[in-house]
Amino acid sequence: MNRTPSTQALTVDALVHYGPLANTRALIDDHFDQLVPHVSLVSELDQIRSCAPHTAVVLHQSLTHGVWAVESAMRLAWERAAACVVTPALPGIGESTAHLAQRLRTPVFVVDGDSAQCALDLAAAITNPDALRAKLLARCAVLFSERSGARAILGVINTEVPGVSAALVSGDGQVLAGRSTVARSGAGSRQVRVEVPGPDGQPWASLVAEVAGAGPLLDTVRTILRLACVPLAAAVTQQRLELVHNSARAGAALDVLLTDGSRRVAYSRDAPDDVASELGWQVDGRHIGVFLRVATSEAGPDVETLTPGVVSAWQREFGDRPLVPRSGGWASWWPAESRAAGDVSGELGLGLVRMRSPVGLVAGIGEPAEQLAGLRESLAQAELASAAAQGSTAGHVELFAELGERLVLACLPVAELARSAEVALADLLAASDHRTLVTTLAAVLDHGGSTGQAAAQLGVHRNTVLGRLERIRAHGIDVDRPDRRLALHLAAYALATRAP
Repeated sequence: MNRTPSTQALTVDALVHYGPLANTRALIDDHFDQLVPHVSLVSELDQIRSCAPHTAVVLHQSLTHGVWAVESAMRLAWERAAACVVTPALPGIGESTAHLAQRLRTPVFVVDGDSAQCALDLAAAITNPDALRAKLLARCAVLFSERSGARAILGVINTEVPGVSAALVSGDGQVLAGRSTVARSGAGSRQVRVEVPGPDGQPWASLVAEVAGAGPLLDTVRTILRLACVPLAAAVTQQRLELVHNSARAGAALDVLLTDGSRRVAYSRDAPDDVASELGWQVDGRHIGVFLRVATSEAGPDVETLTPGVVSAWQREFGDRPLVPRSGGWASWWPAESRAAGDVSGELGLGLVRMRSPVGLVAGIGEPAEQLAGLRESLAQAELASAAAQGSTAGHVELFAELGERLVLACLPVAELARSAEVALADLLAASDHRTLVTTLAAVLDHGGSTGQAAAQLGVHRNTVLGRLERIRAHGIDVDRPDRRLALHLAAYALATRAP
């Protein structure tokens, strides 16, 4: 005898959600993942001994003389590896019977009506499982149409589809909504994955459903996920539109706040306090300005294109702290009643590393300042500091207070300088080890020509630096000519800053 039920069979869970068992009372809520390929209506205990494994055993009224008979039937059903037991309602069926069901790991259902009719209904559902699955699909389609957010749509799948855990997973494996355990597939589980299109029609995430053990048919789950893709794509598009609208509105509002009183009329008739209050911004008191930039200075997507993804990642990491798009990056400000810029730097740097931003970000931090006038200055300082941070690894944070003379370098057009340096130093850049040579050249010039200090900065022996300088000179570069040292220093700085 083949003891393995067909995967076409329905589970106990499916029969509870959408089948005849929906009108019964379950004594326990566990072990509903069993497949049910057979149903048997028994009027004598000995008939249970001949039941096939995975059978739904339905007790006839004539058998249930008392609770003892029901519990005896449960033990016999357990011996035959029954999927579940259905019994007529009897006085005395309660906690003790439920404890026995839990020990036997056998679901028991109590039906108030005719158990024979319940058996007929079960047989009809088991014989035609497609009808029950069609009912499940219709139910999910209706609920999807009533939901507007990703979490709500995933909630429908996780609540309504028996034996399934689902999540919306980004391309880098981050769970955006749904159950985080789906990202860690367990032994014996099966997964169904469907791509979710973004506003541009390209896949931006995946709907992943994990079907544990003997769950519903994978085709049914796949169809449900495809049904969910349409409202999910609509929800993503709506969220993106809202982010774009809110970011544009926030940018215009920040223009008002950062414009001094004599020129503010050209932007808005609203008072700064009214503008800030409308957006929920706190601009009174002591604040620290923060400015984010893309880590690389190479040409890439502009701020407007990147804003929805950056703002969304920022909100997940930093909550409701403002982030407003500007011409070269994104501005923010943090309360600083009892905090120094260094305290903000540590928290911000860790957050930028953790953020699931579409691009790597660096940041600059201004000095703490009072009231709106001080906030304007602090944000300007943060913007300059962020320019100095650009070219570093993602998560790097520069403090304006520590820039010193490097503030001048932060204002340089690094990309333009680098393009000029590529022409002027073409012979050097053709070398296979040009990155090492450029880094060494920059270090030597940073330390006024001291090879010892440059070696300490680079973590190599002084003789290594001397050897590299000889190779640099071999490419026609004279590091000792005073009239060329400034231009050479700027060229090395620009190339080293732009290098990935």
